[in-house]
Amino acid sequence: MGKYQKNIEAARRISVMQYLQAYHPGELVRKTDKEYCTKTHSSLVITPANGLFHWFSQSKGGNNALDYLVKVEGMDFVSAVRLLNEMTPMPVSVQTAKAAPVQQQTSRPFVLPPADRNAEAATAYLMRRGISPKVLRYCVGSGILYQTTRGNYRNCVFVGKDENGVPRSAFQRGCQGSFRGDVAGSQKQYGFLIPAESENCDTVEIYEAPIDAMSGATLRQYKHDSPWRSVHYLALGGLNHQPIDYFLQQHPEVKRVSLCFDRDDPGRNFTKIVAKRLAERGYIVQDTPPAIGKDYNDYLLAARRLISMER
Repeated sequence: MGKYQKNIEAARRISVMQYLQAYHPGELVRKTDKEYCTKTHSSLVITPANGLFHWFSQSKGGNNALDYLVKVEGMDFVSAVRLLNEMTPMPVSVQTAKAAPVQQQTSRPFVLPPADRNAEAATAYLMRRGISPKVLRYCVGSGILYQTTRGNYRNCVFVGKDENGVPRSAFQRGCQGSFRGDVAGSQKQYGFLIPAESENCDTVEIYEAPIDAMSGATLRQYKHDSPWRSVHYLALGGLNHQPIDYFLQQHPEVKRVSLCFDRDDPGRNFTKIVAKRLAERGYIVQDTPPAIGKDYNDYLLAARRLISMER
């Protein structure tokens, strides 16, 4: 079996209930002891016991999350497979997918990797990626960025904290090579957040990755159109709804959301889904993909080159 076929099979093993409970828990409405519908589509009936869903008003149905994304959300097949592969935190068995909803708990305790005595390699790496010293100093000083050593390799650690400032998730990125990955036991609803300076700030910019969020902050600093911490910067750690829902629950003052996801098929499709759901909840949503390149770090590096040429 080829790699792409394996990706399709992995996507098909995710049930509708798993997908919705993990990434759209606010959408689910219990109709009976055995059936659910969604807030958006009252005629869409989901039966967890057998994994089936049927959208009666549209005469459409299916038995997995891939069917749901294509038939209900209107996503093209290839993008839906990519999205589910990106969002799947771990392999899901056929039996699990057809039976119980996804488990939010993890059996492994969350423990941050040990911090090095300094973050010289991490800051040097991120400065090569174009991140400004001011943004780096803030992130290191607030404990959401530090450096760890794994074997002979140094890694950046991006930390997600809860409302009390307690670390609950972390993502590692190698300072050399391509190593990257979540720290075991991470609770994915806690994203990487650079908070606005004002507690009354009503705007959040949402990115896929921490480096993209830091790139957005650096771009705002370069533009000088407002203080760089005049907005919140939230990184999801992938295409994941959970940090969005958690952040908005914790920040009822936020009314404006800028979606800064990658300019690729999964990013563009995820933008459509998130924009629709947030608009239905009354938020003012702006679609702001990178003007240049695939992601905001590409955009930042291109902008830095243009600034250097102008000088």
